[in-house]
Amino acid sequence: MSKELIRDKVAKLVKKFDTTDPVKLCMCLDIQCEFHDLGKDTMGFRTEICRISYIALNSRNSNEDNFITICHELGHHVCGHSTNTEFLKHSNLIYVRQGVEYEANTFMVELLTYGVNAAEYMSEEQLLRDCNVPKWAERYVDWNYIKNNADLKSFDSIY
Repeated sequence: MSKELIRDKVAKLVKKFDTTDPVKLCMCLDIQCEFHDLGKDTMGFRTEICRISYIALNSRNSNEDNFITICHELGHHVCGHSTNTEFLKHSNLIYVRQGVEYEANTFMVELLTYGVNAAEYMSEEQLLRDCNVPKWAERYVDWNYIKNNADLKSFDSIY
């Protein structure tokens, strides 16, 4: 699935439910989210039980890690992936160029950066930090799209 198609899926989802909050989106889509002790490395996973979508989050995760994990696992759901995908683990937080993990990571970054106006930030680093994009996921950011859609007239500029 292309980055553009994933971006369109994010936009439709956000417009339909009027939120970018992945927890609220899961509630709107009837995806159950629960906490379990999944060990040291596993951050979470998505599965289906009796046709009910389910995201398991590691109770050992920080709030930030769980937020990212929900975004990623929601991406698997929205992109229509089977439940036989890898668990999101601390050890596999790397850039991949294709496949279901690429699509879920791209969905995560598109959701985190949805509606962002690059003109309101002093640097790419500030934008990434404010949007909660983790360091390992920076390569999924479509800077051309973000910069080409910047609205230079949307805020009070000092210039």
